Amino acid sequence: MGDIPLIDESLLETLSSCMDEKTLYRFFSDIDSNLPDKNKFSIFAGGGIYNHFIPSAVDSLISRSEFYTPYTPYQPEVSQGTLFALFEFQSMIAEISGMDVVNASMYDGAESLAEAVLMSIRLCKGNNNLILISEGVNPRFVSVVKTFIGDTDIKIENVVLDDKTGRTNIEDLKFKLKSKGKNGATVVVQQPNYFGVIEDLEELEPVIHGFNPRPFLIVSSTEPYSFGVISPPGFYNADIFAGEGNSFGNYMNFGGPLLGLFGAKKEYVRQMPGRIVGKTKDSRNKDAYSFILSTREQHIRRGAATSNICTNSSLNAVRAAIYLSLCSKEGFSEISLLNLKLSHILKEKLLKTKLFKLLYSGDFFNEFSLRILNSSVNVAKFIKEMAKREILAGIEISESDILISVTENNSLSDIDGYIKNAKAVLT
Repeated sequence: MGDIPLIDESLLETLSSCMDEKTLYRFFSDIDSNLPDKNKFSIFAGGGIYNHFIPSAVDSLISRSEFYTPYTPYQPEVSQGTLFALFEFQSMIAEISGMDVVNASMYDGAESLAEAVLMSIRLCKGNNNLILISEGVNPRFVSVVKTFIGDTDIKIENVVLDDKTGRTNIEDLKFKLKSKGKNGATVVVQQPNYFGVIEDLEELEPVIHGFNPRPFLIVSSTEPYSFGVISPPGFYNADIFAGEGNSFGNYMNFGGPLLGLFGAKKEYVRQMPGRIVGKTKDSRNKDAYSFILSTREQHIRRGAATSNICTNSSLNAVRAAIYLSLCSKEGFSEISLLNLKLSHILKEKLLKTKLFKLLYSGDFFNEFSLRILNSSVNVAKFIKEMAKREILAGIEISESDILISVTENNSLSDIDGYIKNAKAVLT
């Protein structure tokens, strides 16, 4: 394959602060015309945004003016279609995540996690200022959490990963709960974690909830498709679920807009951020839908608000509802299983080349971490050279370690192409 010209980020440094609209449009059009054709690329990069197939029906249905043009449905009498779709979205995500209550979406997975942390602090009524976050949680999510709590006295402590399995180290968790969680704590884990490893929530949950005072367990997820083959957070008695739902019918979109998922146990519903759509009856005793809980400051006394979030990702949530309804329960499980199988095929083939070493031994879903054994080629160079061959090879997690993702959009021929080109770059 011929070389693909890569865009030099220094181009953006030439962007003047006083360009008129026509010049600005031409500037970015010139950059766009030199970008490689994304439709020719094999995408193996994940890390929170995944390249799933989206049926044409999703775009067709969501482009209807009834969904696409309305503002937030404050007036339920004229917004029954949108409210019904959001109600179905909540129902589907509740079933997938195993949680009692799910809201009508958040901005994205990172903001959902930050709101989940703040919610756990409120539930402790000021007695808890310790957040224990597994090092397996997406670092970008952790960065947003730190931003949210920056002006508070809340403290964050990391829980290390097991060097061999890549799972959250249970002994380190016990130690930090015992030594620093005397006034209560919140424990955050990601399932599967950032390195692709499936966490052992069956082992972690009794340790967390068995501690006195009882900590809150928050489970984050960037790939909820995994819950088609592994048990969801609700199955393991998670108190709060905060996830990224971009995989459900939404495009990668250069990183946004995304779709935040948020669920909790029913006893905590009054402290949930965002809005919840409920099903009721109208004056004629027909099914009707409306917001039954909306705890932001615009709707209630400012001091009683649980969040100052002023909107959500309703359009993306409706896309997710359409997509999941097209999938069906059987299709959801089949796609999940296909992701699992294809990722394991690629992993085995890469290890057979003797050019890579598996970073962690823990089971994984559709994402895994490898170490490049050729010391003369670091991950940044490997990714750049693979891009010239029309392959987005993964995400750099260190100078020698790469995170690789596989979805149903990657065919067996794509996998063989990855192997062939990786050999060419590394030998």
